[in-house]
Parts: sequence; C-alpha cells; structure tokens
Amino acid sequence: MSASALDWAGQLSRLLDRAPSAEALAAQDDAALIDLIAATERAKGRLAAAQARAEAAFWDSQIREQQRQGTPRGLLGRGIADQVALARRITPKQASDEVALHRVLLGSLPRTSELLEAGEISEYAARRIAENVLVLEEEDRTRVDVDLADQLPSVTARRAGDLARARAQALDADAAVRRHQRAVADRRVSLQPAVDGMSILRATLPVKDGVAVLKVLTEAARSAKAAGDPRTKGQIMVDTLTASACGLESPDDIPVEIQLLMTDMTLLADEESTAWIDGHPLPGRVARDLALGVPTLPPPAHVAADAPAPPPEISSAARWIRRLYADAKIGDLTEVDGRRRLFRGQVRRFILLRDQRCRTPWCDAPIHDIDHAHRFADGGSTDADNGIGHCQRFNLVKEMPGWESTVDPASDDRPHRLTIRTPTGHIYQSTSPLLRRLLDGEDGARAEILSDEPVDLDDGSDPDRRSSPTTADDDRPSDPEDLPEARTG
Repeated sequence: MSASALDWAGQLSRLLDRAPSAEALAAQDDAALIDLIAATERAKGRLAAAQARAEAAFWDSQIREQQRQGTPRGLLGRGIADQVALARRITPKQASDEVALHRVLLGSLPRTSELLEAGEISEYAARRIAENVLVLEEEDRTRVDVDLADQLPSVTARRAGDLARARAQALDADAAVRRHQRAVADRRVSLQPAVDGMSILRATLPVKDGVAVLKVLTEAARSAKAAGDPRTKGQIMVDTLTASACGLESPDDIPVEIQLLMTDMTLLADEESTAWIDGHPLPGRVARDLALGVPTLPPPAHVAADAPAPPPEISSAARWIRRLYADAKIGDLTEVDGRRRLFRGQVRRFILLRDQRCRTPWCDAPIHDIDHAHRFADGGSTDADNGIGHCQRFNLVKEMPGWESTVDPASDDRPHRLTIRTPTGHIYQSTSPLLRRLLDGEDGARAEILSDEPVDLDDGSDPDRRSSPTTADDDRPSDPEDLPEARTG
C-alpha cells in the first residue's frame, strides 16, 4: 500500500477508534442521534465509493502484472477477485460480482458514482443500477446515468434498479433478451439450511420449466388426495419431488450415502448432541432415526395424541456406518477406518468429512477437488495431512503465478491448518472444523488474516509443513466397490 493510502487508512482507523460509546450516546438528545444516524449512513456510501475505486485500481494493476508475466489471454483476471474476497472476508463469488459492478459503476456511470461518493445514495442502490445496465453498450449506459441522476437521491434502492432496467429496455429492445439469456445460462439448484432439521432446496430455472414442474407436483397431490391419502397437499408435493429425483417410492427408502457426522453416544446411547449432515446441523434424535432407518414422516393426523406409539417401521434402505476418530484433546478429525492411502475411497471421504467445506478462508463453497498441498511430483504424500478440500474455483486460482499454499498437520494443541499466500504477499489461514465442537453445536472452524502486510513464508525447513506454489490435483471418487465399509441393514 502506498504511503498516502496507508496514511488515509490509518487516519480512518484512528477516527473510528474514537466513535462514541453506548454510554456517551445514551446521554445525547434524540435530534443529535438522528443526525448521527444520517451522517454515518452518508459515510457508508462514501466509504463504499472509496473501496470501489481501490478495487478497480487493483484490478487494473493485477491485469498489467499478469500480462507482464505472460499469462494466456483466456486466464487474465483469474485470482484477482479472490484476493479481494480474502481482504474483505467475503466469498469469491460475491467478490467477483462486486468487482465487476464497481468497474461498470466507475467506468460508465460517473453521475451515479458521484452521488455515491457524496453519500446521496446507498451502495445497494448503486449496485442495482450497475447490474441493470451491464448488458448495454457504453453509450447507452451513459444515457441511463444521465437520465436517472436527478431522481436517484429521492427513490429507494429497489426503485432505482427498476428505473434503470426500464430505461435500459427502452434504449435497447435486445437488452431484455440478452438479460434473459444470461439468466437461463445461470440456471442452478442450491441447498440452504432451515430451522428444525429442515433444508430449502431451491431451483432457479426458466419460468416455463418452473410452471411445468409445479403443475406436475400439484396434479400428483390432487390425485393422491382424491385416493384418500392422509398427507397434506404440500407434504405430497415434497415427497413426490424427492422420490422422483431419487427414483424411489418413498423418501425414506433413499439408499445413497450422505455424510452424517454424529458421536457414537448419540447413535447408540440416546445422547442428544447435535449431528451434522453435509454441513447442516441436525437434532441428535433425528440423526439417530436417520442412521437407523426409522421413517422421518410424522404419524397420520387421525391417530390420537395419547395413543400408544406403534413400533417404528424400519426402512429397508441400506445404511452404512463408517468409524471416524477425533483427537481427544482438540477434537480434530485425525483418522479414518480404511485401508487405502490415495485421494480416493476412504482417504478422500475422510478429507471431505474433516474439511466439510472449501478450506479457502471465508469461501464456504462445497468441496470439489482434493489437492496435494505439497506437490505429488515433488515427493508430497497422498494422505490426509497433505490433502486439502477446495472448491472448483480455488483449485484453478491456486495454479496462477504467485499463489502458495502450506499445510501444518494436526498436533496436540491445534487442528489441521492451511496457510495461503497471495501474489501481493498477504497471508491468510484457516483451520479444519473441530469435530467435537461441531457435534456440540459450534462451528469449530477458524479463518484469520495472519498478516496485513506482505511477508515471506517460511522456506520449508519444517518437515511437518508441506507446501506447493501453484499445482493442484484433480482426483475423482473411485468406484464404490473400492470403498471398504461396514454395512448394517
């Protein structure tokens, strides 16, 4: 960071350190508090503008550096937003979106940028405008910027986005078509955790497809209800969707293996510790029923509440129990009960269970690849200590020049640790989730900035530290027959 930028950041930090305390604010009159709220809101917009300028300048500088290094044209830009994500402690996808919008904002929407810098509009409003003019040519973006400038300070952020989209469509009739094409290309399915052991399965798909899917599920529910099915319409629709996707008659017959983490006491001794299934918390009793094949659906509504509970019907679906071991002191996952020492089978599954999500700090994306931290070609071992779970994106980013990864295996006083050094020399760390803390209802994982200033990593003299500057591996799961398991049921 240059001296002037460092000085400004230091002054800002010292100013924030002098922010009034809760006790001091309690002594202020209400008019002064409203004035402070308004002033801090304007300041947020001005800080957002400063951050946007820094991100745009960083992007341009990194592109020039990659060109100097001879990076192929198709790879220019890779890894730049990822550095922004680490600095801002947000996901790489979010950083990519915001950097792209900031470049449009500063490069094509000068009046909107001025309003943001003056604190007249919020960062969210500026973002909504920028994302709605992305598909326009430069000239049309400028026209939207000029036409809306006077209205923006007096409308909501959502209204600002609607006005920008309407003006964009009026200027370029093909813009709406291009926006639709981009949206169709971005169709996807995602899973989000919900309360009480539930989850939200969300599909983003073209409207005609969504209407068709809903119609099929609705007709299935109507037919089942007409035949006397005691379930509600919503229950039938969900069960039909699950059974159809899995190719089964009932959701409780799903034989596929899901990664369910729970203690032996929760499974066998009625302990109520929280369990985890693919990163989602689950009540211990529900997890036990799932592991043992007890149906998850509630009893029919016509059964009296005080009636004796009938014995549970155990599902015929296959269940597998895999034994895992945690360090007694720190709770880190340390061993797996298996025979193979490759990033396939038991070892791959062990790393997936240990890391849970992408180990890149603040990423939280699903694991796509298991990489060698210390390159296999350089003598790195294919074991759990040297294996790291990464998302597909970072698996590609870490191959760019200037990126370096180092791992420290778990020890008596700390869990497995990953250290990432970026091209600017900044260092970030993450530790694997502690299994015992996960099962106690805590997150267990840690991500932190080791150094805000560029530093040199250790030269690798520590034999337990394994590192690789650029290479990632792409091991795929082996055939299920290669996975020795204990099958129960």
